Amino acid sequence: MDTAGEATVTVPQAVFLLALDDETGRPLVDRSAFAQVLSAAGLIELIMLGRLRIAGPAGTEEGVDADAKPGTFVAVGQPLDPVAAGADLEALVEIAVGRKPDAAVKLREGIAEEFVDAGVLGHEEKKFLGGTFSERWPRGGNAQLEDSVQAEARALLTGDAEPREADRVAAALALLHAVRVLPRVFPDLDRASISKRAEEVVDLAAVAGELGKMIREAQLSVILTLSTLAITTRD
Repeated sequence: MDTAGEATVTVPQAVFLLALDDETGRPLVDRSAFAQVLSAAGLIELIMLGRLRIAGPAGTEEGVDADAKPGTFVAVGQPLDPVAAGADLEALVEIAVGRKPDAAVKLREGIAEEFVDAGVLGHEEKKFLGGTFSERWPRGGNAQLEDSVQAEARALLTGDAEPREADRVAAALALLHAVRVLPRVFPDLDRASISKRAEEVVDLAAVAGELGKMIREAQLSVILTLSTLAITTRD
């Protein structure tokens, strides 16, 4: 894939853009699953940015990890710039520290709002008696970004491109595969083929090691807690 055409997005942004129906602007996965996948995406982004890591076995770590419980998140580095990285991502650090990935992915639901504020997508909602009962995110002024993310994701799934180092779109595909929504994102592609390819993407070096472990644990958590996943079909 031509690097000039690769999109520059975070993992949550890639998930958010890919998981929306192009025509209705509504998520292709139910609200609970969407919140969990976005939270997991935020945690993976923080690992890629060097702001979080997963503590190793007891007695093998030094410095910041020395007192951390093995397998839990540890904050490293300096706090993120809230303007450059988004306030919600830094807030997720405080929530995640000391928790294992399968617990942390259930705790934050507000990651998506900052992407709407950036103008990538619009946001419309209908309320009844003070509560929101319908939301959608139509394409915004920066539709080129959404198109670029979709094109990059398609190339990865068809094998026309391989994941790059710390590939955000590849990580997003792995998470969306966990909630079984990829066939709805790309209905023209063979279901079995993209499922197999999504598994391969997780195992490739670009998302291996600590990131691969995080993605696998996030996938398992989402699958276990949403075993009766409801796919949205409303117009």
